[in-house]
Amino acid sequence: MDSSINTLTSASLKIDISSVGAELQSIKDVSGQEYLWQADSSFWARRAPILFPIVGALKGGRYFYQGKEYSMSQHGFARDKMFEVYSCSENHVTYRLVEDESTLENYPFRFVLEVTYRLVERCLDVEYQVSNPSDQSLWFSIGGHPAFSLNWSSDDHISDYYLEFSNAETVSAALIENKLLGQPSLSVIREGRYLDLSDELFDRDALIFTEHNSRKITLKCKNSAQSLSLSFYDFPHLGIWSKPKAPFVCIEPWQGHLDTIDHNNELTEKVGMICLSRNQSYQASYSIEINPA
Repeated sequence: MDSSINTLTSASLKIDISSVGAELQSIKDVSGQEYLWQADSSFWARRAPILFPIVGALKGGRYFYQGKEYSMSQHGFARDKMFEVYSCSENHVTYRLVEDESTLENYPFRFVLEVTYRLVERCLDVEYQVSNPSDQSLWFSIGGHPAFSLNWSSDDHISDYYLEFSNAETVSAALIENKLLGQPSLSVIREGRYLDLSDELFDRDALIFTEHNSRKITLKCKNSAQSLSLSFYDFPHLGIWSKPKAPFVCIEPWQGHLDTIDHNNELTEKVGMICLSRNQSYQASYSIEINPA
C-alpha cells in the first residue's frame, strides 16, 4: 500500500503523519528529540493507530447485529486503511475515510470518519469526527493508541519513567484474560497520583481503567526536566500498555473498550458504543503537549 506523509510544523515541534491509517509517525522538538515510538518490529510494529469502529477485541472475534453474525479483528479496520487527505495547511491536516465494499462485508454501516491533526506551538490536537450519511443507524466506538518513546536519553530504562495523573486516584485496573476484560483486580494507585513504570507492570497485558477521576496524564522521567502530557476530556475509558521490557508506553484514550468475559456479542450492547441517526455527527479529541527540558 503506497502512503504519503504530511508534515506539520510550529516554532516548537515537527509532526509527521501517514495517509495509511491516518497514523502519527513522528513528534520531534526543535532539538530533534523524538517522543513517539518508532515501530521497532521486534517489540511492536505500530506507532499510534486509530481504533475504529471498535475498541479492543470482540468475544470470539465476532458480533451480532439485527440477527446476523459478523467478524472483525481487534481494534477494527481503520488503522490499516488508506485515508484521503481532505484538507491541509502548515499546521493542520484532515484525513477522511468512508465505507467501501471490503468494510461493508463485516461492518454493515455507511460512515464518514474524519481525523484532524492541528499543531499549535507545543500542543498537537487530535480530533475525530464520525458522521452518518445513511438512513440507517450507525453504531461504532473509537479511540487512540499513541505509543511514546522511553528513550529520551540513551541510557534510560523503563524504571526511570512514571505517569502523573492530574487528580488523586484510588483505582484498580481491569485485567485482560484471553483478550477479554475481567473484573478490576489489580490495585494500581491508592490515594495518589503517580504510577511507576516497570518491566513487570505489563506482564498480564494492558491496564484498563473504566473508572477514574483524571483526564490528563503526564509522562515524566526521573533523569530529565522534560515531560509529555496527554489530555483526554472527551474519552471515558483509558488503556495503558506496553510490551514487557519494551522501551515505550501507550497512553490510550478510549470511547469503549474490549468485550467483557460475559458479553453476549450483541453490538448494540457493547460498552461504549455510540449510535448516530441520519446526518448526526460525533466529535471527540485529545491533545499531546510536549514540555522540553
